[in-house]
Amino acid sequence: MTVLVAYVPSPEGREALSQGITEAVLRTSDLLIVHVGRGHHGLEPAEMKDIENQLQAAGRELTIESSILSDPGDAVIQIAQDRNVDMIVVGLRHRSMVGKLILGSTVQRILLDATCPVLAVRPDRLN
Repeated sequence: MTVLVAYVPSPEGREALSQGITEAVLRTSDLLIVHVGRGHHGLEPAEMKDIENQLQAAGRELTIESSILSDPGDAVIQIAQDRNVDMIVVGLRHRSMVGKLILGSTVQRILLDATCPVLAVRPDRLN
């Protein structure tokens, strides 16, 4: 069993990662982090060590993967299908009314095309 986190280095990505770790531990699943941004994976070595320690303490494994596909939504969906993941966790950002009308966002694509459950989370709005 595997929980996939679609990660970008942002508050939304960090919330998705936090919830993904929680879900992996609760479901006794391994965690697969798919970096959906460009360039550096966004996780500092100390963050990586902390994630590895949390998962190791729960007897779970961590895998990090990037994709060569240019569309992040396609990458997450393809990797989820290839790995037969049990759940995808994505972070949501606040969008304006106009932004909500525009189709094609990565999260919308994942929500519509994923063949497994998708958990969409938002960072704490009090910050």
